[in-house]
Parts: sequence; C-alpha cells; structure tokens
Amino acid sequence: MKRFLKPARIAFYFLMLVSFFIAGLYFAGIIDVGKGQGLAGGAIVLGYGVMFGFLALIASFFIAHFTPHRVIVYANIVLLAVILVSYGITHYRYVQREKVKEQNEQFKPVPTTPTPQTEPIGLITFHKIETHNSTKIKS
Repeated sequence: MKRFLKPARIAFYFLMLVSFFIAGLYFAGIIDVGKGQGLAGGAIVLGYGVMFGFLALIASFFIAHFTPHRVIVYANIVLLAVILVSYGITHYRYVQREKVKEQNEQFKPVPTTPTPQTEPIGLITFHKIETHNSTKIKS
C-alpha cells in the first residue's frame, strides 16, 4: 500500500486522469459525436472525456505498480507538458474565435424598424392625419 501513496505516483494518477480527460474531449471533437444532437451534444462530448479519464485512472494504478519510480517521474513531466500544450492550443483557438466574432459584430449593420403610420387599438385603426397651416381667405 505504501507503494501506491508516494507523491510522484499520486501526481501520476492525477495527471493521467486530467490528460486523458482532455484527450477524450479532443477525440469526441474530432469524430463529431455531438453534431446534430442539440443540447445533448455537450453532454455526449463530456461523457467521452469522463470515460477516457476513468479508464486512464484505472490503467494508471497498474502502470504505477509495475514501473520504476524514475519512469513515473519522467511520465509526470511528459503528461504535464501534454496538459499545458493542449491548454495553450485551446486558449489560442478561443482567442482567435473571439477576434473573428468581434470583427463580424463591428461591421454588422444595426437593424432598424420603420415607425408605424397607424396605431391599432383593438378592432379599430386610427390613421394619423397631417394638417398644414394654411391661410384661409375670408370672403
């Protein structure tokens, strides 16, 4: 039991869980599992991430048990690098998408509605009549 609770191994379990959760999300995005599913699409993609993460967590217990400590430390470094790179890529995509969205909103004309000339009240419609000030000739 002592072998499972060393700090490098605990970090290995956590890093495996997180990195394979991210890998599951990317895998689901690549194969388009959420397309056309409406609101359920997000839950399906999240389910893929959870499945990948859980399977990697179970596998990490076996891997940590049968590999030397030095290999676990190197694996932690690699897994941390994978997490940081995937975060960087995702953040960069998000920033680019927001820039495009701002540019589209900047050039989008603001829709206007014409002022109605009639004012309907129930079943009766009143029309506005414009009157001009004209001089009347007295006879």
